[in-house]
Amino acid sequence: MTEITTERLRLRPFKDGDANAMYNNWTCDERVAKYCRWYPHNNISETEMFLEYCKGAEYCWAITLKDKDEPIGCVDVVRMSEDNVPELGYVLGYDYWGKGIMTEAVKAVIAEFIKFGFNKIEACHNIDNPASGKVMEKAGMTYSRNSMAIKKFGSDEMCEVKYYEINK
Repeated sequence: MTEITTERLRLRPFKDGDANAMYNNWTCDERVAKYCRWYPHNNISETEMFLEYCKGAEYCWAITLKDKDEPIGCVDVVRMSEDNVPELGYVLGYDYWGKGIMTEAVKAVIAEFIKFGFNKIEACHNIDNPASGKVMEKAGMTYSRNSMAIKKFGSDEMCEVKYYEINK
C-alpha cells in the first residue's frame, strides 16, 4: 500500500505505536461510533487489536495531518465485491469534523484506486448520518441506491444505508 499526500494530509499505513492516538482521537468516542458499525472501544486493548487488523489490511490508511504524524482517522476498504468493486469506509476524530479533512482524504483514496485500475468505487452511510453522504458527494460520488445493513457488528439489528459510487 502506498502513502498518499494531499495539501493538508498524509495518508499512510498504520504502524506499531498508533493505538494510543487512535484510542484518544476516535475509537473510544461515542459521538464518533454512533453511526459506525462498531461500538466505542472500552479500553486500549480493543484498539490495539483493531490496530493489528489495520496493519494487516491491504487497503487501510491512517489519516494524519501533514505536520503531525498522529492518526486522527482512517480510510479503508470495508468490503470488496465479487465484481472487484471496493467499498470505502472512513472515520475521523470528532475534533476534526467539519473541516473538510475527510472529503480531502476520500478524494485522495478514490484517485489512488483509479490509478490502481479500479473502474468503480462505492461507499455507504447510515441514513441517520447525512453528513457522511455530504462527504461522498463532495468527493465526486453520486447516490446509487438504498439498502439494509447490520447496524453494529455482533448485532442482529439492521439499519437503512445509502450507497454512493464513482466510476472511472
